[in-house]
Amino acid sequence: MANYVIKEMPEGMGNGKKGRVFPKMQVYTEFDYDKVVELIHTNSPAFSQATIRGVLDTLGVVMKSYLPMGHTMKIDNLGVFSLSLEFADNEAETANQQESPKAEQKKKYHHVRVKGVNFKVDRKLVDDMNQENSFERTTGNPTSPSPYTPEERLQRALTHIDKHGFITLQEYANLNCLNYSTASRELSKLVSNPRSGITAKGAGSHKVWVRYK
Repeated sequence: MANYVIKEMPEGMGNGKKGRVFPKMQVYTEFDYDKVVELIHTNSPAFSQATIRGVLDTLGVVMKSYLPMGHTMKIDNLGVFSLSLEFADNEAETANQQESPKAEQKKKYHHVRVKGVNFKVDRKLVDDMNQENSFERTTGNPTSPSPYTPEERLQRALTHIDKHGFITLQEYANLNCLNYSTASRELSKLVSNPRSGITAKGAGSHKVWVRYK
């Protein structure tokens, strides 16, 4: 289960309709490079973390080398990467001053640089995520307390465990609208209390929480 919040688009944006609302993903944690490597290794343990780092680092090098040469890069089930450009100074804006047409045209395209990297997601990835996930509205945010009481959070976790057999740290955080570190501390407290009905199993990236027996 993932969470979202309702946001209102500023007046004058979108279709110009005042008060237009849209759903926005509730983000609790930004995974850093080490965590991404760990998660890939967890899903594909045949590849060592060193191998995964090597592939990701090399992908960055390849993009840096070939995107500026006019190529795009497509990774199946992920998406397509391409460059976005911008003028490096205000010469394009001042090109309409009193100058000859030839000088004006030359100045208008004088200095361009990379603005960023565009990413167009593979539709299959979107379809797969929609099939495998459901979304629940929340009024919370990553820094505010969970809208659920400690007792409710425990019961929600136990219900999830009964349905799936276990719960991960990220699932506990998402389920109860908590950030990553708060969820980790709370699970530690639950494990230290046998009456909670929850205990930990496994270690490191393979650690999950199950029913206490």
